[in-house]
Amino acid sequence: MSLRIPKERKEVVIFTRNHKVEGEVYLLLDSRLSDELNIRVRDFIPVTNAKVFSLTGDSLLYAADFVSVNKHAIDLVLTKHGEIEL
Repeated sequence: MSLRIPKERKEVVIFTRNHKVEGEVYLLLDSRLSDELNIRVRDFIPVTNAKVFSLTGDSLLYAADFVSVNKHAIDLVLTKHGEIEL
């Protein structure tokens, strides 16, 4: 018996007031990114393989295996295919 919950990887671009974060989020199968953002129990969304850029000049500030983004700071989320999710 496996305790692993199957998830789907989504490549995203997250914009906050001061930063752009590119990376991957993992969602439960058949769920939407907006479902994850609307869960009130968690205030942060985990992003793996993250690259954090400044909005002014688009220069890379950080690259990390994992960052946690405060959902209240998010202005816009795009999937890598360009669909608006928020």
